[in-house]
Amino acid sequence: MEFLMKERFLGETSFTFKSVLLFSALVYVAYLLSNNIAYFATIKDQQQPSTRTKRLGSSILLIRLAVFIFGFFIAATAANIPLNNITIVLGALSVGIGFGLQTIINNLVSGIILAFERPIQIGDDIEVGEMTGKVKEVGIRASKIQGYDGAEIIVPNGDLLSQHLINWTLSDKMRRVELVIGVGYSSDMELVKTLIEEALTLEKISKVPAPKVLMQTFGDNAVDFRVLFWVDDMDIWLDMRHQVMTAIFTTFQKNNIEIPFPKRDVYLKNQPEIRISQKTESIQQNEENKNPPNRDSGIIYTNTFF
Repeated sequence: MEFLMKERFLGETSFTFKSVLLFSALVYVAYLLSNNIAYFATIKDQQQPSTRTKRLGSSILLIRLAVFIFGFFIAATAANIPLNNITIVLGALSVGIGFGLQTIINNLVSGIILAFERPIQIGDDIEVGEMTGKVKEVGIRASKIQGYDGAEIIVPNGDLLSQHLINWTLSDKMRRVELVIGVGYSSDMELVKTLIEEALTLEKISKVPAPKVLMQTFGDNAVDFRVLFWVDDMDIWLDMRHQVMTAIFTTFQKNNIEIPFPKRDVYLKNQPEIRISQKTESIQQNEENKNPPNRDSGIIYTNTFF
């Protein structure tokens, strides 16, 4: 115990190993406590994914920071560390920021901004640049996005603020689905529109806003119809698009509505002449010598090379 209690000096600063161990232990406990609180809060959010306003979401980051900072000051007080020493540490940290920690500090500050402004929440479907997926975690330095193919993407918080961010579920989970369907010019356009509208009477298609079927363009091979409809839950929009396309294709077949596809006709103005070289002729003669015609059967077999 005397070894732990003996006062030591580092320059003009005095300390004991007991105070160092106490400070480290309390900071570690604060770190574990903040992580556990964030873990249980995340589980609670996952139990109610459809009620976005009732979820803590990115506010979990603020809770983690508050618990850790509170634990840090308790540890400093318990270890009798004067505040002027903490200011020295902060001054050294500011020097480190000037020498190469700008990116890290930028991500830390961006994480705090995300926690206050809440442009994204855990469980939101977002698109950042070429990355799309569902937000799984908003961390202090980086956020975790789970792609639709199962990959987990770590995105620095600075990129979420600096790049173009699309949040598909910020206000609600509704999603508009758009289809472009082409039919032949010989088709009955009123019948086509009626058949498409009948295919849009599925139960999970939203009635408000109502589905729309619009004649869009006169293409090279087809008349294009633009089909617009909404679904209440973004998680099912791919399934609903599949069901609508299948229903339209089936009803078009039953009513003999043509769905054209590009066709190409190739015309040859000058047919190239086929010439047999002397070498090819010699090979042909050799083959004939090896395989003489069978005159007994009355059939003559010849080999021709082109």
